[in-house]
Amino acid sequence: MNLAVPDKKGASVYRYDLDGLRGFAIALVVFFHVFVGRVSGGVDVFLLLSGYFFLGSQVRYALRPNPSLNPFWPFWRTARRLVPALAVVLVAALLGVMFFVPELMTTELVNQFVASILYCQNWMLSRQDAAYAAAGVETSPLQHLWSMSVQGQFYFCAIVLGLIIAIAVSKLRVDAQKARSVTIGVLTVITIASFLYASRFGIVGTPSNYYSIFSRMWEMTLGGILALIPRGITLPQRYSAAATGLGMVMIAITGVIIPTSLAFPGPLTLLPLTGAMLVILSSPTNAVSQLLSSPPFQWLGKSAYSLYLWHWPLLIISTAVGGYDTPPVWLGVAVITASLVLAHLTHTFVEEPLRQHGPRPRAMDKPVSNARESLRTPAGRGRLAGGIAVSLLVVSTLAVKPYWGGQIDDAAKPLDPATHPGARVLLGAEAPDVEALPDPDLIAGIFPPIGDGCMVYLPEGPEDFVSDECVYGDREAETTVVLAGGSHVEPLGIPLDELGQQHGFKVIPYVRQECPIMLGDFEDDTVSDVCREWSINAFDRIIELDPDLVISTSTRPAGHAGAAVMTQDMVPDGYLGFWEALRENNIPFLGLRDNPWIFDGAGDPMDPNYCLSAGEAFEDCSMPRELVYEPVDPASEYLDGTDGMFSVDSSDWYCIGDTCPPAIGNVYIYRDQNHLSNAYSESLAPVMWEVIKPILDELRVPHT
Repeated sequence: MNLAVPDKKGASVYRYDLDGLRGFAIALVVFFHVFVGRVSGGVDVFLLLSGYFFLGSQVRYALRPNPSLNPFWPFWRTARRLVPALAVVLVAALLGVMFFVPELMTTELVNQFVASILYCQNWMLSRQDAAYAAAGVETSPLQHLWSMSVQGQFYFCAIVLGLIIAIAVSKLRVDAQKARSVTIGVLTVITIASFLYASRFGIVGTPSNYYSIFSRMWEMTLGGILALIPRGITLPQRYSAAATGLGMVMIAITGVIIPTSLAFPGPLTLLPLTGAMLVILSSPTNAVSQLLSSPPFQWLGKSAYSLYLWHWPLLIISTAVGGYDTPPVWLGVAVITASLVLAHLTHTFVEEPLRQHGPRPRAMDKPVSNARESLRTPAGRGRLAGGIAVSLLVVSTLAVKPYWGGQIDDAAKPLDPATHPGARVLLGAEAPDVEALPDPDLIAGIFPPIGDGCMVYLPEGPEDFVSDECVYGDREAETTVVLAGGSHVEPLGIPLDELGQQHGFKVIPYVRQECPIMLGDFEDDTVSDVCREWSINAFDRIIELDPDLVISTSTRPAGHAGAAVMTQDMVPDGYLGFWEALRENNIPFLGLRDNPWIFDGAGDPMDPNYCLSAGEAFEDCSMPRELVYEPVDPASEYLDGTDGMFSVDSSDWYCIGDTCPPAIGNVYIYRDQNHLSNAYSESLAPVMWEVIKPILDELRVPHT
């Protein structure tokens, strides 16, 4: 897929300098990932060159006489080029996580393994709302594979385009030169449209824009245009060295002067891509291009794909193993050294032996017969064995999700209250000396039932609500309890469902991600504008429903919903507006003091399960109560029992004495940094009934 251009005599001149440019681009990616902690623009140059090489080769093949119209061969050829190295790295990363840092294994990462081998990792990261972050212990070791997925999706489109052109030229007798011109025109339109789409946010975009194939398409189609324009459109020879040098400088400084990854692939991406275009449009005989054609750059260019695959998982896993927040310099040097060695070995023993080196078959060729014939040779049998091995690696990667699902299902089974009483110890139950459950390595994948179709998520609009079928507890009961708020009330649906079935009331959730219901003219930015509007619409529905009781959280730390900062709990003004609106409509309310958000000693968010899995002591994975809670429940001033407005200081449900530990009664309390686990929530049922029953009795609400 490398391009040869004619020299002055019409002979073919191989563009070794562009191989070197590819190596230079990936070297920048690795350097900035490891030592700077930001993107470099090197991936954008790599995508441009992918379009230049791959799309150019597909179109040129389609314009030749007698092209094969069998779609299998280009896909097979491309798969043999890309999949083997990817499969090797994915399985190596999987083993590295499982054996050295099992705390990194989450449902999100499991989904990313499958998405990476299926070339849809960019969409998976976008769906998980994962911003492209610098290396750290909480960063996905597969984050970088978004670009491989974008590249794979583009290759699919390029192959389809090549087949369409081949059919038009060979079957419909369209003139080849005319087809070439029309193709350039179509690619120009796509490039402009994609660039405008990528730039719709201005200079700084969003994570979804960063990962989108629609936003990235222009980078690759621009490369395709450069490969298809007439060879005579080049810079004058006397300016080639200066232009190539300027282009290299523009690429090199991109990561220095563009501080955020969200600037890509918007207007600022023109800086590195213009630099790459200057190199492409210059004569390869100038001094700078000759440097790119030198053996070190050639070696780097040939190993670039494998180097890109290896460096990031090595960086993340080694950082996590060492317990560093960010990789120190010595570790970065070690990671780069190991990545270069592994890249060379992967290129030499995986990529090269398994890729197709022969020309793409024409219509009159018999590639199947030739392939069968090659199996009689040692090299052919070796390729077959290698293909089988790669297939097994691919299957192993795909098997991660069902395996993980089975592990999660086992961990989610109800616990025996005799050995794992959880919150029942607050009522006097004994907790024997046994290992706490569920497994802290698996607990993050166990989600509350409300989240499965009965909760409104971030991407949804202010008018979106769940189905009327989302009813828990005793669905036939006359007594109605509404569970309202953000994701912190979501796990409380588990004990309320059980209590409703036991005591004859139905539970209807009005729950939205990162959206505790807030009403009134409050000025803080705790929630988004969409949440504000949704809160109004949710309240209107609650009023129409006229429930016997509304239950929600009554406090929270400072900071935006979903991303609080370490402070003692408080009552936001928007909560007061919600309570007053309920009071005016004679709807009783019960406010439960929010569970702790766990932070470490430096004030950074800390997942206590991750902390325990990393081998830290139980005490080090706990949090002092005084950092979480005010001495007196702040909500009690406003919810004092009058007018049907009640508060419960539930801080003792989560903290013992002066400490808020990661587990109580042999049950882990948290699913993540700030959400309750299903197991602990289930154990809260009898504790919760102790406070709900007197309130229902005082309100004269019937229950069994």
